[in-house]
Amino acid sequence: MARDDSYSAINSTIGGGSTINGTLNIKGGLRVDGFVEGEVNVAGTLTVGNEGRIKGNVSVTHAIIGGTVNGTIKAEKQLELQNGSRIEGDIITKSLTIEEGVFFEGHCSMSGAEVKPKQKP
Repeated sequence: MARDDSYSAINSTIGGGSTINGTLNIKGGLRVDGFVEGEVNVAGTLTVGNEGRIKGNVSVTHAIIGGTVNGTIKAEKQLELQNGSRIEGDIITKSLTIEEGVFFEGHCSMSGAEVKPKQKP
């Protein structure tokens, strides 16, 4: 079966050693190899490289995570967690792929319903 690459083009890159603070709204694809603190909204594919880190909520069409995300990830179509990735937060997606060697702490919903954040003591 051929893969749908209609949302896979990378239009923007945050390189290693870069730090971004604030809300990102990207049309197309985004690759993160640096550090982002804030909300990330991508109307396309988000790729987080092995050294990439995001601290904040993420809303995307498709995501490939190889680095670290601390926050809720909402992936409209698919979320792929690669070996060595670290996710601390909730996941909401229709399709989820988790490779061996992934750290995930949070809740996962694949029904499309909103997940209520965990209550902190």
